[in-house]
Amino acid sequence: MARFRWNSIASAYCRAGPATILRNAAVLCAVAAAAPAIATGIPRCVPMELPVARIEDPPSQYVAFCDRQAGACALDGDPVLDWTIELHRQLEAVNAAVNAEIEFIPDWENIGREEFWSYPADGAGDCEDFALEKRRRLVEAGLPGAALTCAIAFHEVQFFPHAVLLAETTSGTWVLDNLYDDLRCWDAVPYFYTRRELPDGRWTRFLQP
Repeated sequence: MARFRWNSIASAYCRAGPATILRNAAVLCAVAAAAPAIATGIPRCVPMELPVARIEDPPSQYVAFCDRQAGACALDGDPVLDWTIELHRQLEAVNAAVNAEIEFIPDWENIGREEFWSYPADGAGDCEDFALEKRRRLVEAGLPGAALTCAIAFHEVQFFPHAVLLAETTSGTWVLDNLYDDLRCWDAVPYFYTRRELPDGRWTRFLQP
């Protein structure tokens, strides 16, 4: 961040005439008012906007999870979170905590089944289990489930399927990902998204590149 050269400003200020002094005073007040907002440095993002192929039923594995976990998929409340630095810290803290506490083990190795959506059991799970656990903790902390939706993607470089939790906010769509402890914008990760959950229980299928 650039440093203000207050000595130089004060010198020029003293050499100026009354009209210039008044004009410069207004400028300095505006700079001073803007400085705290700049210093706060609240991260910004943009909403996820991708071409939609169709709206469809949820994946069968997700349906089975919802049947087993009563209420876990009832996405109630406001679908958009008010963005603040406190919310950013809360989302990032939960993301990092789950990543640290849960060991990534694929379903086929952990429980002998493919694509079994669940909360992490015995401290282990795969990507969709991380996403579900993060949502559970955030909802228990008082955030609305409607603003916390699951998404399915493919890694653009390594080409593996992946699942993440998305947080929809007034400052765009953020990714809570087991591959990154920090919070990231949806378009700042190397994924192309295939499907995203909607608060009403249906899923959006995106057009693929």
